[in-house]
Amino acid sequence: MRKARTGTSRLKDWQRVIDDMADLDVRARLQARMSAFLPVEEASLPLDDYVALVEDIAKATHCPATAWLVGTSSSLPLDAELGGIASGSRSLGAALHWMCRYFPLLQDCSLLKLDIGEARATLSYRILDPAIWPRHGEAIYTLGVLSTLLRSAAPGAWKHVQIGLEVEQDLAAADMEAVSRAPVEYGATTNWLSFPASLLDAPLNLAPSPDADVLKNLARRLSRRNQQLPISDRARQMIYREMSEGRVSQEHIARELGVSSRTLRRKLAEEGLNFQEVLDDCRMRFATLEFRTRRCLSLSDMALRLGYSEHSTFSRAFARWAGMAPQQYRRHVAAAA
Repeated sequence: MRKARTGTSRLKDWQRVIDDMADLDVRARLQARMSAFLPVEEASLPLDDYVALVEDIAKATHCPATAWLVGTSSSLPLDAELGGIASGSRSLGAALHWMCRYFPLLQDCSLLKLDIGEARATLSYRILDPAIWPRHGEAIYTLGVLSTLLRSAAPGAWKHVQIGLEVEQDLAAADMEAVSRAPVEYGATTNWLSFPASLLDAPLNLAPSPDADVLKNLARRLSRRNQQLPISDRARQMIYREMSEGRVSQEHIARELGVSSRTLRRKLAEEGLNFQEVLDDCRMRFATLEFRTRRCLSLSDMALRLGYSEHSTFSRAFARWAGMAPQQYRRHVAAAA
């Protein structure tokens, strides 16, 4: 699988944190790492390296609230065109729509999604690659960035906002309820901000409206990006995205990718793969994430989440993949933690 990447623009917020550090040795070490990610000709960097750097910077500040404070003080570090469309939208709902649609241009293998119910709307974010962990600080930072849009559209509505974090409370660096001044649900399946759906109509008007050429260029960039990604990478990302919803089948994944099942099979065969092999690999990698993040989840429940009808079938598949039984792997993860 091609290594996921993210835009270097988001490093600017964290550069300011490093510059303000009092410990000169720590500052020099982190500045050296930051500099290695910012060659003049590169507009992106590996996503796992970015997340690891963010986690290290947040820890080095010795302030549990760092990630949230950095995010909420951000000026939407998006790429120029996407940032312009979000800021130039006439309403909060329009801004979030464009951000969700074109977020893949900013960051690979990640999901930004807006679900709208009758009473509440939920903006969710997560990195799909299960190998990238821990990612607590990065998720909290990103939610902080997204919260700036809500506050800009409706400054007095924060008291109606709720937050979800995929990290368990005992692993979170900070008491997020005290830091964010909002109710927090820990151990969620994703990271999210929930707010009254009526706020979607709130006017935004942070910048002049973008012209039609900007939207066309973003659409071209997204289409070109999808065409350049191997079909196996796109299938894996879609499987990770849909797995927790229980909608992983070859037909569904093909439909979400905009191709027929026959075309999906043919394109995977050209890479020497078949759909079942890709699905099984994603299941096993996702299982390792579940072991890290949901330590109280039973093997039966985990098997169901991964699409297995029997936990014994899951146990045999996991043992073949990892070289040890799920129970043994869980104990290994707990000991390492």
